[in-house]
Order: sequence, then structure tokens, then C-alpha cells
Amino acid sequence: MPRSLEGQSAIVTGAALGLGNAFARALAGEGANVTVCDVREEVNDLVQALEASGVQAQAFVADVGVVEDVRRVVDGHVDRFGGVDVLVSNAGVWRASTATDDLDKTLDDYDFVVNTNLKGVYLFGRAVIPHMVAGGGGNIVHISSDHIATCGTPYRRGCDEAPDCVWRDQGPRPTGGGPDMDLYDASKWGINGFTIPWSKALREQNVRVNGLCMGATDSHMVRTFHEQNPDSGILVNAMRAEDVAALMVDLINEGPDGRTGNNINIAVGHPIELPPPGSLYIYSEATA
Repeated sequence: MPRSLEGQSAIVTGAALGLGNAFARALAGEGANVTVCDVREEVNDLVQALEASGVQAQAFVADVGVVEDVRRVVDGHVDRFGGVDVLVSNAGVWRASTATDDLDKTLDDYDFVVNTNLKGVYLFGRAVIPHMVAGGGGNIVHISSDHIATCGTPYRRGCDEAPDCVWRDQGPRPTGGGPDMDLYDASKWGINGFTIPWSKALREQNVRVNGLCMGATDSHMVRTFHEQNPDSGILVNAMRAEDVAALMVDLINEGPDGRTGNNINIAVGHPIELPPPGSLYIYSEATA
């Protein structure tokens, strides 16, 4: 039986662990040739697992916030696979930062968080878009945060139809994270500043741009928040990376006539499924 992405190629950033690892495996499982990158050396260990799906794969140790690394990854991908059909900008980091931090700490935190979470999305997008346009289309998937949306999917539906929602008795989850997440939240809100304009600019070129606004998923980042404690309340309720990766494949498989400019909220306690296109908390006039 033919796989849905047979013959396509994909780049996944931040793929050594967690969600990025699951995204890469899901794409390979559907027949896409995959390039993965990460600042962690462990990303090299993923190649064999991806190739076990019968595809070609390669890995780069690279920093998404460094333009020379981005060029090396994208050029290496195009040299091997001839173009880019899918980009999953997943690489992300977190560090506690708050309004009362001193200036030296603030500057260091800014470079660490924003260079990865926002600049990396910008650089990889700008690097692959010309190849997607030349190839007749493609999909860019930004991995954002549920901090930019309420837990309703969309917010108008609230939590009434999600009996497992942890916010059900308190009303939909408010936007934003905690007081020590100003830079993290700013970087994730900023991604929307690429998702919406790019979706409008690229719709006629059949390049779709969407965001996945992720709630707590059992991943290295979330476990780091909670000192790898599996009994943490958030980890007990956290979503599985494999389920989110399957939704990402469904999004890509909508094809060139599918939604674009959508931020799809994937909230704890809510079904991990695609909502109707264009019905979400933040969306553009470019929706399908």
C-alpha cells in the first residue's frame, strides 16, 4: 500500500529527542526522506531508525540560530534530495526569565531563548521557501505553544465537550505561561508573526504555513521542568509525542488545498485531532 508522503523530503529541526524525534519518525514512516538536525550529538543516532522505514535519512549537528549552520543543513538536504517538501521547525528551548532579572542575565537569556525559538524559525523558513516555491509547493509547520491560545479547540467551544480537560471546572485555560516565562512566551507569540504573513504571501505558490500550539507533551523539555519526575501532575496528564506526530502527518496530508495560516491548539485533556479549518483562536484570511 503506497505511503502518503512517498517520494517527498522533509527537514525536522530539534529532532534528537521528544517531539522532534517523533515528527521525524512519523514522516519517515509515511515514506518521506528526512534530514534531521539538533545541537545534540544524539541526533546522529536517529538516522538508522529512520532508514529502517525504507527511506533515506541524514543528520546534522547544527544550531538553528546560526545562519551558517542553517545554510549547511538546507544546502545538504537539497544536494541529496533535490528540493524541500516539508519543514517542521520544532527546535525549542526554555529557561526561567522574569521581569525582575538583572540586565546581564536578561541579555544571556534573550540570546539563548530567542535565537532558538524565534530566530531559528525565521532562518529555516527563509532558507527553504525558495526551494518550495521552485518545487511547486510545500508545507511549513511551526511548533508553537498553547500559551498563545486558550485550551479550547477553538476557544469558542470551551471545555464543555472535553471532560478530561484540567481547566474544565475553571473555564478555558488563560493565555500565557507563568511569571518566569516572559522570554519563552514572547518567542512563541512571535512565531505567529511568521505563520500569518507567510501563509498569505505563499498561498498562490501552494506553500502552506501552519502552527501547532502545543500543550504539555511527555518530552525532554517538559520533564526538565519537573526534574524528570514522572509523578508530576503535568506529566501524568501529558500527551504522547507519537499522537501529536500523527496529527502533524494528517495536517500535511490535507494537500495543497488544505488549511493555511491556522494555529492548531493541541491541549491537554482535549482530543488530539484536526479541528475544522479556519476556526481557531488566531487565524488569517488566508485560511482554506
